[in-house]
Amino acid sequence: MRFTYPPKSRQLGFTLLEVMIALGILGFVVLATHQILNSTIQAKQGSEEVIAELDALNTTFRLMDQDFNQMTKRETRNEAGDFTPSYILHGRYDLDSQYDGIAFVRDGWTNPISLLPRSELQAVGYRVVDDKLERLYRVYVDQLDGTEPRSQVLLENIEDLKFEFLDDKQKWQENWEKKALPLAVSVTIKMQEMEPITRFFLTPGDGKVASSTSNTNNGNNTGGGRTGP
Repeated sequence: MRFTYPPKSRQLGFTLLEVMIALGILGFVVLATHQILNSTIQAKQGSEEVIAELDALNTTFRLMDQDFNQMTKRETRNEAGDFTPSYILHGRYDLDSQYDGIAFVRDGWTNPISLLPRSELQAVGYRVVDDKLERLYRVYVDQLDGTEPRSQVLLENIEDLKFEFLDDKQKWQENWEKKALPLAVSVTIKMQEMEPITRFFLTPGDGKVASSTSNTNNGNNTGGGRTGP
């Protein structure tokens, strides 16, 4: 009897060329995946930066809206005790600003049942220092004690800051020297890699100079003076 054996099984494998092709495809997939991931991360970072800038702008304009809407006819006194000639201090490079600077007194600084040693008036200002937009404020309106104002950084990378004022004849003025409050204030902010942004804020004023009697009464208003030690 003759026995026959099954043929030996042939072992299959990859050739060097097939391995190189597979490695090339794998490298291409990894590189493409890395580029997509890197682009996604950069897009996410860019979106977060834009959202942060928009949030900062919204906060800035909200503060400005509150300040300008509650602007009041209150003169301030310097360290020598002299009153300012206008209710608004404004000019190029005022307050040591790189661009426009502005300062005035606003009402409505909440002081519940006068618990705090101050009034409800607040001296505020805006300026740009080291390319940063700052909001300045004083605990007391007058500068009799010579203390430096407190500052809050609102925006960075500022390239220009400009204020304009609407008078009683509906004309915009670059400077405001009247002893009165304008009808509105225009604020233009230029940030790096952004177009200038302009916002308009109404004030309680009418743009008209008050009578001498009213000026005297306003000058003697002690509501914004020091109410504590």
